[in-house]
Amino acid sequence: MVDVQSIVLRRKPSYPLSMWLEDYNSKKVTALEAAKIIKSGDRIFLGGGTGIPASFATALGKRAGTVKDVTIYQGYAMGLYDYMKPENKESFHIETMFVGPMERVCMEWKMAHYKPMHLSDIPQAGLDARCNRVAFTATPPNEEGFMNLSCFGAFLPRKEVIVNAETVIAEINSNTPWLNSVDFLVHVSEVDYIIEQDNPLFELPEIPITDVEKKMAEIIADLITDGATIQLGFGGLANAIGNLLYNKKDLGMHGEVVTPSVMRLVEAGVINGVKKTFHPGKVIAAFAVGTREFYEYLDHNENFLFCEVGWVNTPEIIALNDNLVSINNALMIDLTGQVAAESIGTKQYSGTGGQVNFIHGAKKSKGGKSIIALNSTYKDREGKLHSNIVPYLPLGTVVTTSRNDVEYVVTEYGVANLRMRSVYDRVLALINIAHPDFREELRYQAEKNGWI
Repeated sequence: MVDVQSIVLRRKPSYPLSMWLEDYNSKKVTALEAAKIIKSGDRIFLGGGTGIPASFATALGKRAGTVKDVTIYQGYAMGLYDYMKPENKESFHIETMFVGPMERVCMEWKMAHYKPMHLSDIPQAGLDARCNRVAFTATPPNEEGFMNLSCFGAFLPRKEVIVNAETVIAEINSNTPWLNSVDFLVHVSEVDYIIEQDNPLFELPEIPITDVEKKMAEIIADLITDGATIQLGFGGLANAIGNLLYNKKDLGMHGEVVTPSVMRLVEAGVINGVKKTFHPGKVIAAFAVGTREFYEYLDHNENFLFCEVGWVNTPEIIALNDNLVSINNALMIDLTGQVAAESIGTKQYSGTGGQVNFIHGAKKSKGGKSIIALNSTYKDREGKLHSNIVPYLPLGTVVTTSRNDVEYVVTEYGVANLRMRSVYDRVLALINIAHPDFREELRYQAEKNGWI
């Protein structure tokens, strides 16, 4: 985190910071004009989520056929732009820091490659990328000429990417909320070109809660004590957990992402941060995604403090919160406790994200605990039921979290505490929370392997 006074500007303006308007107006271009700046061989950093500038990204796709070998760095795109499509493979290629639905499609098309990393490594990844161009969505400037990178500003490391770029393009969108953050500030003087557009921001409706998620949430809520500081993800399970925390007192939050469920807990006084040992009273976060109502709620809201993900996700920073409870999802877990949270076999569904960052942070936190949650089963395309607790992970599956780091594992059938447990004990504990239809087979396989 930095102080406004200590911000090192990309270039020193030739005017007082308060006299920026003339500079701003002189830099205005259309999205098509900005896209024409891109040349063959360029490396462009576009950030992620709602931070990817929609008009510029659309215009960039129109350059297909006129440029070659342009590499784009991004993650968790909210739209499928022409530069992401297979017919434009000669012109563009994507390197992604996180895998969302759009990136999965692009990877199937061989248009994108995933760069495995913890989200805390994004600043270093930005530095290593050596991008000569950068483009992003931002708020209109304040009275001093500072713009705000907003909801996905954490995907765009200021010092490592913006300061080092030859060309900086800002797409100003008045629908973008101003987040309480120093890390996300960029001054007009640091920008070379400015696009103005007011398209509505991508909204993520709240994902419906399944009966299985509700059962898991009930178990997880019992593991959260009054005064704890929590980390939640987003999705049905996170919403379900949020709905079951209204009887808790004095919770804090330090996490990657905030969603409307957090807004409601803050409004209800459940999350107030009064017991936090690190930045008491503040919800610390890196990203925000949700509805228009939620974006409006976050605008200039000083209950929140947004910072670059490289800082938020550093385990030593996380651990400054006593009683930190980390909650993350998994796709599958083997009987010894190896967690697969991003791929099944060689099929990449997601990214490493911040799971390991927060598990390590919770382990170092005084009174901390980490929770891995997963449905006990899944159905294949033919409707056949399979267990997500397995003797072995399928061939090629990525292990996201080592069994050495796993503590609590929750399914709809209960909770298993694997911390410092022998292979014998953890195998029995995991079988006990597997779906009843698979427990006998899991026990047979465990005996066959000599684990029990």
